[in-house]
Amino acid sequence: MNYCSNCKVMVLDNRNSCPLCHKMLEEAEPQRAAEIAGQYGMGAAYPNVRNRERQIRFFMRLILFCFILGEAAAVTVNVIFTPTMYWSAIVGIALLYTYLFVVYWIRHDAGAAFKVGAQIFFTVALLLLIDRMTGNHGWAIEFAVPGLILLGDGMVFFFMMLNRQNWYSYLALLLLMALSSVVIILLYMTKHIQNIVLPVICALVTGLFLAATILFGDRQFKRELKRRFHV
Repeated sequence: MNYCSNCKVMVLDNRNSCPLCHKMLEEAEPQRAAEIAGQYGMGAAYPNVRNRERQIRFFMRLILFCFILGEAAAVTVNVIFTPTMYWSAIVGIALLYTYLFVVYWIRHDAGAAFKVGAQIFFTVALLLLIDRMTGNHGWAIEFAVPGLILLGDGMVFFFMMLNRQNWYSYLALLLLMALSSVVIILLYMTKHIQNIVLPVICALVTGLFLAATILFGDRQFKRELKRRFHV
């Protein structure tokens, strides 16, 4: 039985390097080794981290290859059947966006709230870009963005119910949804949006959600505001 002086752990099998930091192991003291062996037995299974990494890399390459094939097919159909409208560029942007966010979700250890907030933000930017590329008809800001805010409300509620002990960790995301709802109402008031139905629904749902969080969160809500925003 060996000992890793770097990780301060006993290694229960006969390997020569630490499974955590890969540093060469030292021989453990006989008495301590006997105590550990009596308590846990000899031999220990370790997850094959490198094999998992290889699987993830293969999965990402497979997705990228499929997306490239999909974009190539879209360009071919675009050129043959609708050469006057470059809709294949929109397909390419959407595929690239999807691929980058799959990579982001897999590779980054940021919390779920931050990832959802970032994804909503970049999705809004993508939809506005697509709207502009297709003639700037205003459907993105009038329908898609309020819909995304409502989706964000639903995701915040889901995460809060899933992680009730740390529900307050999603407060910043909820406040972002509330601020976005205010912006949507202001856009309607300044005549940038013609349809009032979705903006009003969006503002009401988000406002009621925030009010309920303040009411039932009470002290924890105030502590979280003070911790995050020094209010």
